[in-house]
Amino acid sequence: MTYDIFISYKRKSLATANNLYYRLTTRGYSTFFDLDEMKKDNFDVQLLHYIENANDVFVILEEGSLDGCKKENWKEEDWFCHEIAFALEKGKNIIPILLNGYVMPEQQQLPDELKELSLKNAPEFSFSFFDEYIEKLISKEYITSKAVLQNAATSIFKFYSNENCQIFKEGKLVCSLEGNSDEPFYLPVVRKGSYRFKCINAITIEEQLIKETIDADEEKEVEIEWKDRTPLNQDIILHDKVEVNGDTYMVEVGNISFNMIRIGGGTMNVGATTEQFQFADSNEYPPHEIHVKTFYMAEFPVTQNLWELVMGYNKSHFREKHNSDMPLWSSALVGSSLVSLLPAFGPVGAIARGAALLGMNKDLAVVRGHLPVENITHSEALEFVKRLSNMTGIKFSLPTEEEWEYAARGGNNCQGFVFAGSNSVDDVAWYKDNSDGKTHPVGEKAPNELGLYDMSGNVWEWTETLAHSYSDIPVGGINLS
Repeated sequence: MTYDIFISYKRKSLATANNLYYRLTTRGYSTFFDLDEMKKDNFDVQLLHYIENANDVFVILEEGSLDGCKKENWKEEDWFCHEIAFALEKGKNIIPILLNGYVMPEQQQLPDELKELSLKNAPEFSFSFFDEYIEKLISKEYITSKAVLQNAATSIFKFYSNENCQIFKEGKLVCSLEGNSDEPFYLPVVRKGSYRFKCINAITIEEQLIKETIDADEEKEVEIEWKDRTPLNQDIILHDKVEVNGDTYMVEVGNISFNMIRIGGGTMNVGATTEQFQFADSNEYPPHEIHVKTFYMAEFPVTQNLWELVMGYNKSHFREKHNSDMPLWSSALVGSSLVSLLPAFGPVGAIARGAALLGMNKDLAVVRGHLPVENITHSEALEFVKRLSNMTGIKFSLPTEEEWEYAARGGNNCQGFVFAGSNSVDDVAWYKDNSDGKTHPVGEKAPNELGLYDMSGNVWEWTETLAHSYSDIPVGGINLS
């Protein structure tokens, strides 16, 4: 099968790609639109075939879309860049859509195979005037393909959901749906009649089977409702006591598994140390010595799906959208106003314990990719660890400020980096210059010396002890051992 139009996009631009597909299809254009999750073993051969036979290739670009193209091994690791390079090589008519004020990069910023992309142009895009934008492309002949039938009669399902979920038809994933979105996911179907869909909740892995009937020339709205969730019964103690040991330790709660990383105790200078003084705030002077004993800490910040499982609600501002380019199933955000974030766990009492919250269904192998929870109070963070302790038989807590800084600096493996794991902030952190003003899925940046992620950037984190001025530290430092 061949298509006249091919849509190339990164997963973060999925909603725009789907909207574009809907508007082109309903106008009678033969259009190929693929979900990353639908790709088969031979998808690379198929997609190159579709590009080679297409007349027009839409390339949807926004901040970060072309970052992978600037890496040395982009041909092997970034299929989006590969698609663009192949379309340019074959002389296809490329129509760029620039989202959110994105500006096409200069030629010297791109590899040789992609330099021609910077010369492509199209009318300015606006979400508010999407239909007018398509009409302008047609009238000015930016689109060289011809509609098979103008204003083609098409059956369209318009999916909405109150929570993030995936929708399958006959075992094939047809869309990843964002919860509470004002914009639906459009699914054109080739015939009228009855359809069965399986919906899987992205947080709880709960399933629904729905049956919908549609007529030709109809756009049918399908509202997927997920019942209000209550937390797991935090009053039930599943284990009397659990002994935590080893370099890493995995715990399971409901359908979520989480890992803990052992942080060997020791002595360290913290605060405005030599490598940190130019970035330090006034309350971080003077640097001083701390002594901590061994404890366990989370590999990742607490994710929204774990929070919902334990607490039964999620009031995070940046809700889970599954926009990571990784398979679907703290660190201060520099310059950000997000201040009520849950930290990684630390030790409690005589037994050192913590949790690395992977935020994944335990039947799946992926260990990262969910957004961290935020917009919570210190009291809520304390309630969370109390409930989690009851659910697991492990006594969790928040780390003290000293324990958190000791772990962030790399503990006994500390190499004196300026940031947690590197002297280059972009290697290890999402911050004001690269975060686009939002949080990002955990684990996308490099870890620090202990294997802890997002200890610089992404979110602010609560600690057991509230922030205090280091000028109040007694001579001789703090001893937590």
